Amino acid sequence: MHNPIAIVLLSFLFLPVVVQSQGELGVFVGLANYQGDLASYNFENGLKVKVGPVIGIHAGYELNRHFQVRGDLLYARISGDDALQVKETNKSRNLNFFAPVIQLAAGVQWNILGFSNESPGSFTPYGMAGASIFYFNPRTKYGGEKYSLQPLGTEGQFLDDYPDQKPYSRFQPSLQLGGGLKYMTDSRLILALEGILSFTFTDYLDDVSTIYISYPELLEKAGPITAALANRQGEYLGTGPVVVQTGSARANSDSKDLFGIITFSVSIPIEIGNENFKIRRHNNKTIPNPKF
Repeated sequence: MHNPIAIVLLSFLFLPVVVQSQGELGVFVGLANYQGDLASYNFENGLKVKVGPVIGIHAGYELNRHFQVRGDLLYARISGDDALQVKETNKSRNLNFFAPVIQLAAGVQWNILGFSNESPGSFTPYGMAGASIFYFNPRTKYGGEKYSLQPLGTEGQFLDDYPDQKPYSRFQPSLQLGGGLKYMTDSRLILALEGILSFTFTDYLDDVSTIYISYPELLEKAGPITAALANRQGEYLGTGPVVVQTGSARANSDSKDLFGIITFSVSIPIEIGNENFKIRRHNNKTIPNPKF
């Protein structure tokens, strides 16, 4: 026997396919900032902040005037550096990284005052919640070269002697919270200023999380590059490699890393129907896509 509840839910799910609905397509640019075990800002002697570029594409689909489902694909660059630490003990650790991030996200947007793609002059603040899957690759510079840190196993991840130090994946999920301001111009362009935080489930955006493996041990078992990049205190002190006992804390593994973005987007309204796909242009004309 068919489940009537399932039938109703499926009817709502496929309703947008059989009636004409409103959506939007656009692009955005902005800035990204990371928060984790390494520093990304410092207020001493003026504000210093580590930010990177963000670019991406955006799509939205109106459920009604107050709710919209949305998707975003973006590229961002994040970074952190112990040189910005306040405490000398943290600064002397002397670790740094930068990482490209490629993220695919989906979520629900709540237009607080209501918003319509058919109403020039529409304005609303909004909140959003969603989830994403993203790829990241923490890297650093050493001796004039750039090195990807995850394959090196700077915390003993690839050594048989430390089975608990498991390699981390460079593909990770996140939960997102954010909000912004949205406005439709008289020429039917949708402008939005937005901020989003991505709360990750990894402590390795910066490749720093748990313990040191001593320099001599890494040198012998993992090679000179891994040993040099796992502990860079000697570079800061101007001495040879500093030997820290295996198992000493390298960072705080209890807290997960996160990153945030601030973006400005420009989108165009679209109409989605069961037989065609139309793009509203600033001259109020529509261009139907060819049917296949």
